[in-house]
Amino acid sequence: MGTQLGQERIFVALRVGQEASESLSHWSASIRETYHFRKWTHPQDLHITIQFLGDVWEEEIETIKHALYQVAKQNHSFALQLGSLDTFGLIEAPKVWWVQPEGDLQSLDHLQSEIGHTCTALGYSPEDRPYRPHITIARKYKGEIPFPELEHSFELPSLSWQVTEIVLCKIRVGSHPTYENLATFPLLTK
Repeated sequence: MGTQLGQERIFVALRVGQEASESLSHWSASIRETYHFRKWTHPQDLHITIQFLGDVWEEEIETIKHALYQVAKQNHSFALQLGSLDTFGLIEAPKVWWVQPEGDLQSLDHLQSEIGHTCTALGYSPEDRPYRPHITIARKYKGEIPFPELEHSFELPSLSWQVTEIVLCKIRVGSHPTYENLATFPLLTK
């Protein structure tokens, strides 16, 4: 639900493939006792945000769906994989711990650019900062030991997946999982 009655808070995303999502979830569950964050991402919520739209009136959602369908039918599926770990925020107490996707980043950047232009044409503002694709695994570090002093000697599994669709999601505050698919838009297969 958006901030006003008749609105939904929505964003455009790419879901992480099932095998990569399950592996990342098992990995994050195994380190939660050491890495103290307020919130760990639910396995069904793992995604790469393409465009955050914010609070959108429900009657505008069909227009957005139609526009995303047009983008999807002009773009091919592509492969991504789990890459390296990084953080946003203070080094000693990060706001977000995330995984950088690797693989066909040229296709990812192209798709993000097209969706950004499409959403801008519909009246939605792009972010002010440069696009940094990421998969959030945890938010708001609350450990007593500064984050960089913790042992970082683990490696993520190098699992890949095929990005086959664009997803329009709504945010359900207080629910687990937090994100609900409103619609999916298949990309062209090669």
